[in-house]
Amino acid sequence: MHILHLTSGIEADFLTDHCNLPSKTEGHPIITTEVLPQHLTFDETDVEEQGVRLQMNPPIRYKADREILWNRLVDGTIQCIATDHAPHTLEAKSKGFPHAPSGMPGVETSLAVMLNYVNQGKCSIEDVVRWMSSNVADCYRMIGKGKLEEGYDGDIVLVDMNHSAIVEDENSWTRVGWNPFRGRKLTGWPVLTAVNGIPVFERSPGTGQKGKLLVEPGSVGKPLLMEPWK
Repeated sequence: MHILHLTSGIEADFLTDHCNLPSKTEGHPIITTEVLPQHLTFDETDVEEQGVRLQMNPPIRYKADREILWNRLVDGTIQCIATDHAPHTLEAKSKGFPHAPSGMPGVETSLAVMLNYVNQGKCSIEDVVRWMSSNVADCYRMIGKGKLEEGYDGDIVLVDMNHSAIVEDENSWTRVGWNPFRGRKLTGWPVLTAVNGIPVFERSPGTGQKGKLLVEPGSVGKPLLMEPWK
């Protein structure tokens, strides 16, 4: 069983000693779970300030929940970072509660948000690799993913841990053109992404903060293959 989008401290504490990776629990029932960068970052004060931009399900909760989620992530109760990417337009969001749709863009700044926490000393870069790569491949039993080894797909992201930039809506790649982390300065950004060994994205002084695609969309990559769950 994989539990999506863990948000509350009560839930996270309840799952302590019950969750583990499939590779470590052969022959036993498997429970895995995940948390979002949004729930590791925002709390009730941010919702009060930003309103429906931060309206999502499950909702942004309280500072105490956020700290417990961090503790359970670090101790291994939570295995993965997810995004719950739900790009609704600002026009739709402007309808206000309860008519505005729940959800927000989450994919393109997810790694930068977590690398910023590395620079703040909340976790290590090895932690981020596990939470956003190797543990994900383990949870879903992905074939050829999650490691840089002979026989695995050549998927890799190069990062610049010293690169700092403020998140701005105009640099969004999503069609809705906004980002929930707008106005936050993040240090540590992806600068080159390769899929199957082929560079597909670059961020450099020449491209500007938004970066640029190096290939036609959909021209690189192949379907994910996963082993059966036992």
